[in-house]
Amino acid sequence: MEIQRIRFKNLPFIANERQVFYVENSYSQDVNDFIEEHYFYLHWLFELYGFEFYYLPKYFQSAEIEKKVRYYAPYLSEMILTNKVQNNALLQYLDEDKEVGPSLIFGANSDRDTGETVFLQIDISDYVDNGRYAWKAIVAKMDALVPFGHTVTKESIRKECLISKINEEIAPMECRRSILREPPMLSSIKNSISLDESRSETEEEERQSLVETERILKELRMNVQRLRLEGISLMAIHEFIDKQEPLSRMTITEDYRIFLPDYNNMEIVMGALPKAVYFLFLRYPKGIVCKHMPDYYNELLGIYKQLRPGTDEARLNLTITKVVNPLGNALNENIARVRKAFVEKFDEHLANKYIITGERGLLYSVPLDRELITWEE
Repeated sequence: MEIQRIRFKNLPFIANERQVFYVENSYSQDVNDFIEEHYFYLHWLFELYGFEFYYLPKYFQSAEIEKKVRYYAPYLSEMILTNKVQNNALLQYLDEDKEVGPSLIFGANSDRDTGETVFLQIDISDYVDNGRYAWKAIVAKMDALVPFGHTVTKESIRKECLISKINEEIAPMECRRSILREPPMLSSIKNSISLDESRSETEEEERQSLVETERILKELRMNVQRLRLEGISLMAIHEFIDKQEPLSRMTITEDYRIFLPDYNNMEIVMGALPKAVYFLFLRYPKGIVCKHMPDYYNELLGIYKQLRPGTDEARLNLTITKVVNPLGNALNENIARVRKAFVEKFDEHLANKYIITGERGLLYSVPLDRELITWEE
């Protein structure tokens, strides 16, 4: 079983030594038929030895991966995602002129300074006819070659099961502790507020608003982490996307719903108050300085009335008064809600064009070209 080295340049992800990729320059019917037929067995076999096995033609059959890809590239059509990523996708990054037969590459060693990644390579074209037993021998050989690998024995499996059991028992306890433990920001907020019983109702409302803003951002971080593309999935998306990713047009309907037609007619949903703030900022392409928000009181109130028809006038006035107060946090809370509405739908590298952004004390604006926005009447 001959082991060779194969060099790649500027892979669009950082590979690790326990990842295994099937690659080939030209299509091998026998090898691909075997992998297709025994895919789940092979996936289990590699996992048993601590490897992650990637057979790119099946990669997008995972609903989880498809969801992540759509989050990163909401403009992709259904038809595009039904196409398969080919086994030669990685080979476009080869740093040498080389014919690569049906092979497994693994044991990646990446140098970030040079952009070079060196894999170990096993040509498996002669082993397929020998069936599952040959693959067991191949994986065992790979495991012996990879640094920090482990030999699978009954003893190691027993230890791993014991560790898993311990972790299952400890994790819930740690989760409970982390839930009960106040985040640093919230602790500092509470400590900065006097515990004197005579503190004003306004101070208490602002404290609650700060807490709510932090809750919104924390929830957003958790959701984004779950949907974020990473590693090989980031490489796979490069098989589909252009270098210049399209921004969608925005349509705001007569009943004030927000749609992005070029992102599969995605709807952006948010509450009436953050939507009123968003619509105000859309009216000012050059931006608004937040401390000047009192100057926009009447305009924001007018927008909010259209979004909340029939609401008590005094209640509307009180709500907008809080939002435009430069000493309060209500504006930040609603900007955070706008951000959450977009970033939960698609990745920040595109969403940043649609949300309200800026630097403290300077102009805040929505970067999206206003020619892309249609207000239906």
